[in-house]
Amino acid sequence: MTSILFLDDSLDRAKTMLAQYPETVWVQTASEAIQKLSQEQWHVVCLDHDLGGETFVDSSREDCGMEVVRWIEQAMPTIGKVIVHTWNYPAAKRMVARLRRKDYVVILQPFWSSGWSV
Repeated sequence: MTSILFLDDSLDRAKTMLAQYPETVWVQTASEAIQKLSQEQWHVVCLDHDLGGETFVDSSREDCGMEVVRWIEQAMPTIGKVIVHTWNYPAAKRMVARLRRKDYVVILQPFWSSGWSV
């Protein structure tokens, strides 16, 4: 089982994450995250919602973290825990609720530049 999959479009957050957890695999798009999830099992999957430099995007779009959640709901991959780290709180609540309905261990934890833990 591979350690940490980190979906985020921010280079600064990725640098912080990689400095704290060098075993992290960083992806920037929902499609990249889905590809990695379909190939391996993960201890931790960290999901941002708003990608591509946009904020407060519609959750029905395919280029956001909710698309990864929809894929997880269908494929049911083995994941130790999911951390939803988006600052888009309304979307985060929906992501967490949907994953918990599928019995995943899910934590809502907005990303901080320091003191963030998986």
